[in-house]
Amino acid sequence: MKKVIILCHILVSVTTSFAQPIPPKSIEDSVFGWYKVYHLKGAKENKIMDNRVYSIAQLSICDSLVNWIQASYIPKSGIGDVKKVVFPKKSVYSPYNTGLPQGFGVTSFLWSMEWKNDKIVPIQETEIPWGIAANEVPGISINMLSTEKQYYFFMEEGERFFDVTSEEVRKKYEIRTLPQFKKYTTWHLTSSRYDRNAGVVDAVLLCKNNQLPFIPVSIGELIQKTGEMIQVKHEEEKKKIIEKAQGNQRDIVYFSKYEDEKFEKAKASVIKLLEKYKTRMADHASLPSNYDYIDLSNGYDMFTRSKIEESPYSVPRLFPVYKLAPNTYELCKKDQPQWILVTWSWMTSDIGELYMHESIINNFNFDYVYNFFFDPEKVKGQLYKPLRSPVYKEAVVVTEASEASKKNTTDKNIHFFEDFSTTGIGKKPIGWYAKSSIEGSTSVVTKLDGLGGNWAVLKGQYLNATLLKKPLPQNFTLSYDLVAAQNFTWGAKGLTIKLAKETTPGNAESYLTLKLRPGSGGNDGEATLETKFPSPPGYSNGTKWYAAPGFSNNKKNNHITVTIKKMEETVQVFIDKTKIAEYEKAIPLALSFNAISFDCSGNSGENDKFYISNIKITKD
Repeated sequence: MKKVIILCHILVSVTTSFAQPIPPKSIEDSVFGWYKVYHLKGAKENKIMDNRVYSIAQLSICDSLVNWIQASYIPKSGIGDVKKVVFPKKSVYSPYNTGLPQGFGVTSFLWSMEWKNDKIVPIQETEIPWGIAANEVPGISINMLSTEKQYYFFMEEGERFFDVTSEEVRKKYEIRTLPQFKKYTTWHLTSSRYDRNAGVVDAVLLCKNNQLPFIPVSIGELIQKTGEMIQVKHEEEKKKIIEKAQGNQRDIVYFSKYEDEKFEKAKASVIKLLEKYKTRMADHASLPSNYDYIDLSNGYDMFTRSKIEESPYSVPRLFPVYKLAPNTYELCKKDQPQWILVTWSWMTSDIGELYMHESIINNFNFDYVYNFFFDPEKVKGQLYKPLRSPVYKEAVVVTEASEASKKNTTDKNIHFFEDFSTTGIGKKPIGWYAKSSIEGSTSVVTKLDGLGGNWAVLKGQYLNATLLKKPLPQNFTLSYDLVAAQNFTWGAKGLTIKLAKETTPGNAESYLTLKLRPGSGGNDGEATLETKFPSPPGYSNGTKWYAAPGFSNNKKNNHITVTIKKMEETVQVFIDKTKIAEYEKAIPLALSFNAISFDCSGNSGENDKFYISNIKITKD
């Protein structure tokens, strides 16, 4: 079994197996580090791939990039490794690769972890890439035009954030507006040299004087080149027909006639395009997507994706078209990179990927890398140092506990109490595992105007009590204060509290969940009670719905107190002082709960917020 590097407050090389008792919900907050920290010293010999020679100097740059990545980032929530890469490689699946210049660099991968056979192991299909490469061409190849001697491409971009992502999250993570990237070219590209798990990558281009090293292609050139390549494609198709027919003259005549008709239609489309865009021939060409020979044969305009004679139903999003300068291929064979492209894939809702993104934008020293290659006098004699240590961790500030918290903590009859008084406003709740929402935000502690104390706010998020004393008492009363925001959207997700017996952390064998959703306009809300107690038979298993009296969305603070009472095998549920449900034979007498969580995953509306506080479990 491979060894892993565990990194705690300082970077220490410690070998350990994955068979550590880390709960799945804690995997995301665990630092697994690297398979190996390499400390590479430089290449010793050239590397030959296909007809390209990668020099010792080029491969030594790869070594430096490995070291810089590992000095800037320590994988969290998964395990990482860094591999040196050279490209492009000839492939029948990527025939246009041969038109790319010589490139070299590194790719760092982050693998997610899971429990399997009582061990924590990497999930092999989850590698998330961070790449740094010299001479890598971004964007998407225009296959219709690209040849071994000239490569055409366009910069198709995707959306980095969801529409519901808050301005706070965008401001914190958007590379286009972060001050450290203002002098560099940045994109959210929909493609890279990675073949999976990288649908949209953040991309930063470092090049001499920060001038884009690619040549814009005009509309006139693109149409002219399209006309030339139609002839090439036509000849290729005719050759395929002859080869496939294997001497069958009837098939050759039949399919050649069809191909000739297709060719004539494509030529006619090019003539129409020349006429349509005759006043814009010098404009920089932009495309909404890729196109091919068949599109011209069918009379489509590659700039609008509609018929040439027709106006498009809607204006498509367009992406600029570029080509490589003729001398690029020879320059990229030299030891010195012509440009550096840094790309990485991440999602706001994944803690490990978000942590990698934070490490890249806050720790990785882009300016040093730029100067090292394109203004070396500025860093002459200086070793690489990250902007911030990869073991940086924001200090947890514990505020003074409230009087209620102090009193309940010393009461022997109180098994658990939480009013979030020890957590600073705007911070994650101390003692709770807080999972991010889809937009990348976590539950934080706040104040409510009109209500005293501290409250944990949840909008599409999840909280799990990590400091809960386990197991819960056999008989107990659990209560908590719940507030729904004013104008909470009718039909949005409710807030679910889950009491579970977990056989292993995160795996509930038995559970009770209560989901509460406010009503609208002063009407009662909805309560959903779900139970799963399969063994021994005869206990509660299923779902029932009840009214939640007095819980609506019309007030400034729609406040209720929720109580779940377990007495032997009986469960009772109260909203304020009103009992809404009772199960006499609900829970096996010998069963003890050992986990509590709150969840409203899926909510994203500005008003779809819940607030919880004064969570108390009393021994009965």
